[in-house]
Amino acid sequence: MVALLLAWTAWTAWSAARDLRQVERDAIVLRAELEDGDAAGAARALERYQESAGSARSRTDGPTWWVIEHVPGIGDEAAAVATAAAVLDDLGQDGIPPLVEAAELVAARSFNPTNYSFPLETIASVTGPAKDSEEAFDDAAARLDTVDDLALTGPVGERYRELRDIVLTARATLGSAYRAAELMPSLLGADGPRDHLLVFENNAELRSLGGLAGSISRIHADGGRVEIEEQEGTSKYGGLENPVIRLTPGERAVFGDALGQYFMNASMSPDVPRAAVLARTRWERELGGDIDGVFFVDPVAVSYLLSATGPVDVPGYGSVSAADVVSKVENQIYLTAPDRAAQEDYQNAVAEAVFNAFAAGRGEPVEVIRMLATAVAEGRVRMHSFVEDEQEQIAGTEIAGELRPTDDEAQVGIYLNDALESKMTYYLAYEADVIARACTGYKQEIAGTFRLTSTVPPGIDLPPTVTGIFPGGRFFGEIEPGQQRLAVYVMAPPGGTIEELSLEGRRFDPVVTDEYAGREVAQIVTILDPGETQRIEFELRTGPGQTGPVELDVTPGAFPGSSARELRSAC
Repeated sequence: MVALLLAWTAWTAWSAARDLRQVERDAIVLRAELEDGDAAGAARALERYQESAGSARSRTDGPTWWVIEHVPGIGDEAAAVATAAAVLDDLGQDGIPPLVEAAELVAARSFNPTNYSFPLETIASVTGPAKDSEEAFDDAAARLDTVDDLALTGPVGERYRELRDIVLTARATLGSAYRAAELMPSLLGADGPRDHLLVFENNAELRSLGGLAGSISRIHADGGRVEIEEQEGTSKYGGLENPVIRLTPGERAVFGDALGQYFMNASMSPDVPRAAVLARTRWERELGGDIDGVFFVDPVAVSYLLSATGPVDVPGYGSVSAADVVSKVENQIYLTAPDRAAQEDYQNAVAEAVFNAFAAGRGEPVEVIRMLATAVAEGRVRMHSFVEDEQEQIAGTEIAGELRPTDDEAQVGIYLNDALESKMTYYLAYEADVIARACTGYKQEIAGTFRLTSTVPPGIDLPPTVTGIFPGGRFFGEIEPGQQRLAVYVMAPPGGTIEELSLEGRRFDPVVTDEYAGREVAQIVTILDPGETQRIEFELRTGPGQTGPVELDVTPGAFPGSSARELRSAC
């Protein structure tokens, strides 16, 4: 009898493990089908997932498994497996089906605009299912947190933590999807006309948010119909005697009055809400009207979108594609057009042509969504709304791009500004290697290396419109054509401190810091020769109680990809 019970227990454990492995395989297929936009394939994969997840739950939800959970040495692992099986089964019933239904709408191009008009009712219809799905994943995350994963060892502990991370990531993504579905109708004019600024940032002259605010379009939305009604180049609006708004002492200390004196410097602030206020205030001062929100988009994000829409014709200029739009708007136009107005006219024309293609419904919807999500993740698409209800939906999400001075979570920033008034950062590559390496006293120790590399081709003769070195100009005789002058800012988390800082092994002792938005900031201004690589190293501590994952924010450059990411906690 004892032998029979042992055999039955072993068979139950083996069957549960087999079912969970099948759940994993089905989940991989389901995810791939959703990402590929194959709604029919996703529906079939969901059926298989539900079957295997239901079987795994039934194996771990009876008296036999209860006995296993009380066996010394393996009980914790068995209980964790039962929790995981229950969570996976519930997600298959409540959390994932709305995603498959949404995939069917996407595959049918139900969300695509037609002739500049978006289907507001269809967009609004997914709000409820998206919220249900988010709540299901939220409940799943809470249940997974009831298990002390630190007590789990071996493969069970590793796989349990992987599952928890996947659920947390999915919950965040679904939260963004739910808020987007709820927010989009209002942004598109369902509740009355809206006017938004589309700021086309130029990474060839870096600013903290990504690039110089060179060309700006006013987009009018009403009842789902969207059109560009006005475009301006910011170079014609020169420096004001006083900043357009009252700057904080931290802003003046870190960026100077130029932050608010020049229209194009609105993106010098890494805080999207503040940059949006600067852009809106200057626009309304110079051109009038009321602005309801601001979008910041860079040419690399546009290249991602063009990979979904295909090449777009720019009237009077030829075409742009995913492969060449960055080089054309950030480099070639400066090599061929010495006049600033002509440069900005071209950039405005590109922005309008790509916007029109998108608003006309071009592009595969799944690829458009994927590319926009990539651009948001890399910091290349950011937005702020001045409509209170809309901003409440955006606040705290990735696209909001906020510096959070009172947040309990650690946020580390590495930001760059071109300090030469050139277009040389088109030839700049950089990457950040940052880790949370220790946890002491409820604070984390963060160590990082930031590498800057000039990619100026050898022997190339660049004109002053690119180098920024004009006879009699500000830097003439001090900076050689082809060199880059860069301001790099390292920003500690709220309540944190910058402990060490060095450039090419030369330590700054003491580290000189300013305070910006309640955070310590250290600045390094350096000159980079063609082909040269320089390395900045730093060590800092988070604020007290910031023991969770660390958010690393890095200025996006004129190249695909980004070092911005979430760092694993050292606690």
